[in-house]
Amino acid sequence: SDITVTANFAPVQYTLIAPTNDENKGTVTGAGTYKYGDVATLIAVANDHYHFVRWADGSTDNPRVITVTQDLTLSAEFAIDTHKVTVNANEKGNAKGSGVYNYGETITLVATANTHYHFVRWSDGSTDNPRSYVVTNDATLTAEFAIDTHNIVVRGCENGTVTGAGTYNYGDIVTLAITPNEGYK
Repeated sequence: SDITVTANFAPVQYTLIAPTNDENKGTVTGAGTYKYGDVATLIAVANDHYHFVRWADGSTDNPRVITVTQDLTLSAEFAIDTHKVTVNANEKGNAKGSGVYNYGETITLVATANTHYHFVRWSDGSTDNPRSYVVTNDATLTAEFAIDTHNIVVRGCENGTVTGAGTYNYGDIVTLAITPNEGYK
């Protein structure tokens, strides 16, 4: 007898997998099962203090729009944020520790005074030298120095006076004056 047969078709489904290079650094949204020809959007979301670098195929588009035509695994790469630390000093000394560092890295800053000067503090108020510094953002730190000072103590006797005692900077010219009492020289 006559027969009618109906063919049913369903779209082919493909799986889009989007892992990360490290789940502690970030995640990807948009992975899943899609029909042939669907448009999928992958979004790489970096965790705090990390940033998206690229997809496994080298693309840096984020979000990433893909027309699904096959099963696909496309991983996202994340990296830790880096920050520039600039360490300055004036002509009274020098300072070391400048560079580009990873977020959270502990670095050492060292201020060295020139002869006849001494380290006072860093521009953020710290007086530690050498100093451990935890990098959390771009920063500029300046080492502050001051000239060395010296005390001059003068002693007189009951038969006169001596002036000029005090605290003086290295290299100052100091005048000492001696004034004898009447009848003394």
